Amino acid sequence: MATLTAPPGLEPVDAEVIEVPAGTAAGARRKLFDPHLEPEAIEDGLASGSLIRGTIRVSSSKVSMAFVRPDGAKSQDREWVVRGTKYRNRAVHGDTVIIQPILYGRSEDSSSEDEPVMATAIASDSDEEVVFTKPNVAGSAAIQRDEEEVKMAKVVAIAEKKGSGRVLVCTLHPDRQKKGDGQVHAEDSFVKAIPTDKRLPTMLLQINHVTKKVLKLPGKLDPFILWPMQIITWNEFSKQPLAKFQGQCLGRAGSLEAEEKHALIANELDDHDVDFPDDELDEVDGIVREAKENFLSEVAKRKDLRSLRIFTIDPATAKDLDDAIHVVDLPNKNQIEVGVHIADVAHFLKLGTVTDKEAQRRSTSVYLIGRVLPMLPHGLCNHLCSLNPNEPKLSFSAFFRLCKRSGNLIQDPAPWFAKTAISSVCRLNYDQAQEVIDDIEIEETKRPAVHGGYTWQEIKDDIKLLYEVCGKVRMGRLTGGAMTISKTKMIFHTMDSEDGIPMGYHLESHSASHWVIEELMLLANRCVATRLFNSAIKDFSVLRNHKPPENKKAQTLQKLMREQLGIKDFDMSCANAIYKSCQDIYEKHGKMLGLCVEMMVMRAGMQQAEYFVCGVDDEEDDEPNPHHFALNFDYYTHFTSPIRRYPDVMVHRVLHALLENQLKPSERGESGETEVDDENEDEDENPTRTRYFQSRKRAKEQVKICNTKKVNSRRCQEQLDRAVFCIFLRSMKSWFYTVGTVLSLNHSARDGDGISIYCSQLGRESKVALRSQDPEDEESNESKLELFMNEVDDELMLPKNWEWQGRGGIQITWKSPDGSEEHIQKLQMLSCAPIVIIPTNTVPIDYAMFLVSPFHKKFNQVRKDIAKEEVDGFAWADEEDEEGVETCYDASGYPEAA
Repeated sequence: MATLTAPPGLEPVDAEVIEVPAGTAAGARRKLFDPHLEPEAIEDGLASGSLIRGTIRVSSSKVSMAFVRPDGAKSQDREWVVRGTKYRNRAVHGDTVIIQPILYGRSEDSSSEDEPVMATAIASDSDEEVVFTKPNVAGSAAIQRDEEEVKMAKVVAIAEKKGSGRVLVCTLHPDRQKKGDGQVHAEDSFVKAIPTDKRLPTMLLQINHVTKKVLKLPGKLDPFILWPMQIITWNEFSKQPLAKFQGQCLGRAGSLEAEEKHALIANELDDHDVDFPDDELDEVDGIVREAKENFLSEVAKRKDLRSLRIFTIDPATAKDLDDAIHVVDLPNKNQIEVGVHIADVAHFLKLGTVTDKEAQRRSTSVYLIGRVLPMLPHGLCNHLCSLNPNEPKLSFSAFFRLCKRSGNLIQDPAPWFAKTAISSVCRLNYDQAQEVIDDIEIEETKRPAVHGGYTWQEIKDDIKLLYEVCGKVRMGRLTGGAMTISKTKMIFHTMDSEDGIPMGYHLESHSASHWVIEELMLLANRCVATRLFNSAIKDFSVLRNHKPPENKKAQTLQKLMREQLGIKDFDMSCANAIYKSCQDIYEKHGKMLGLCVEMMVMRAGMQQAEYFVCGVDDEEDDEPNPHHFALNFDYYTHFTSPIRRYPDVMVHRVLHALLENQLKPSERGESGETEVDDENEDEDENPTRTRYFQSRKRAKEQVKICNTKKVNSRRCQEQLDRAVFCIFLRSMKSWFYTVGTVLSLNHSARDGDGISIYCSQLGRESKVALRSQDPEDEESNESKLELFMNEVDDELMLPKNWEWQGRGGIQITWKSPDGSEEHIQKLQMLSCAPIVIIPTNTVPIDYAMFLVSPFHKKFNQVRKDIAKEEVDGFAWADEEDEEGVETCYDASGYPEAA
């Protein structure tokens, strides 16, 4: 296939832009939208309270619906509802808008988008340590109707074009397609640009000499080619905005390279996929050179631990090793002493330097398929700072003692911290550490090298001791009020693939070797957070909190489980109750239902963990609550990964300042106090001034960037994981058969009948549209289904018909291929059934789920892995029908409200 390329900076010439709304004759233009308010009117309205400023979020399942959360609103506050494109008034998903309240309750406007307004149970994931992960398809939720409290509004101005100013990935189509042949004709004036994200508006690209040359118009447009576009203007006379090209063609949807670019642009991370500037690389070369020259003199200022038996446990593919550990048995005290040693990135990354400014901008490393977009140049992240074996390195260490009998953290002596120098004696991967835990002898030729005069047996003894004690730490944490949610992630095998197409996959395991390291990192982070929060410079400290689930949504799920499904002891009152409820599902009803219920818990108002700066400013009402709900820690932060997370660097700087102030008063600043940069001083203008950490104002600005970048990075990875899964499905010579669990049953004349299915093997969810095998049903033929068949020798069997059994059940009739037999399949909430996953020939790249016919050859093969109680599911109790609760498939806002 020929490569399509647009010259950089390609855009329509302003003088040639002629904006004529579709369907409106020249000279008879009428306003389709209200004019936006002038700045003075906005200022007055905000001051009087008649106008509200916030961020607009378009529903992904009902694009006619949008929601605005006011600036400064608390998570439990209801969002304002904006219904229809007219009231949205040209605002784009992600814009900061000014809204005007119009009424409460059900909308009485005359727009055609008259879906009932619902407050959706939305969730998001939390810390990576807590292993919340959202399935890659948005899904079902228990929805609480509360129409009398619905707040309606309309957009009256756009304050910041955060959404409409972005680059949008689109496919191009004829504006007025005559025969569905994709042809653009000579008399056409515009090309239609349709974003891959359905929450964004369709745009018009003017046909001029530039677009004719690039797209070879007149002619046929390829609807699968991805283009980066940007909105130029959108006035009140136009139904759609005008757009321009913004860079080069991304390639064809479904190719790994194009999908990677797509994911980066869609999540505003494409500016990470660039080389570090030359002046930064030159600066890093100088940092590395100086570090080598001054290493011994720097070690003399630190606690020298180079002779200690310190080792690392990381993924086999890891290149930047930022944490190492050691353990010392204290048998006379029935305790162990643990050291968690973290790469001392902040020692090299000074405030105000070019390298630091770029790290602030990036804030995080972004993990793609087979490569990483690092926060720091390789000279730092993979070499100078990485704790490679048998290489002396500078580190920042946390020390603490644990009771061997209980796993409790010892407070006498209290945890302590120090700048150190270490030399790792052994690098293990998780599989090797797990073999040690499982008493599997590793052949001598396959063992990791051990340096420093130590033996492999000593390393094994350390791992087993940590496993024994950390098991008690973990049990105590979970029984003491913490929660953990199981994680399912597909790891694709692309290493030996020339074209990037996965050659296979495996499910990521979270073995004991993983949670040993996890518990140690959690302890180190917790100890650092506690020390900072109770220090004299608390107000400059960055912590990480996690708020409880939104109460109404949590109660809605609890009501659904208790009253509708009969799981009477299901409890959403606290993290520990949630954890115990989920574990009870596992024990009584099996793994598949347990995984499914955990996913439902994630959707029930679970909120996003966030970084914040401690303390309170005059303009703030309340100090942020530092409590971390999922971990049930009073204080928590991120200290253990400064190579890939900028907040960790910020934490290191403040902790270092605290230690210097206490331990080395002779090295204080000129004022005799720990130096804090002036609130009014521009760090960029004076990078040579000695300072330990950012001002409070700058720190608060930075954590906002870090929170946004962390969410964007996670979504980018999820989008790319989904795309790679679809690419993998397309490459297979057979369809993907597995087990699915019913999350909801949807009987809707408007949207069509369907079942929401969660596939726990993949951690993915999808709506299974019920389609009939009736040949007169046009929605059931292959062209309508848009399946990517790829010469697969298989047959998709559709049901004959179906009948709803109340609100929580369905009876599906299947017919054998020869018509001689019929089979009745009954499904209820949380029933498990065989499903097949088939890739679609669509943009964006996707897949479809279907129930497997009992007459299909694969049905029994999949069915044998499902226990009877998992097949049965839960009968819906209708005695207290409704009571404000409805189960339906609605993905609106997930996880954008995080």
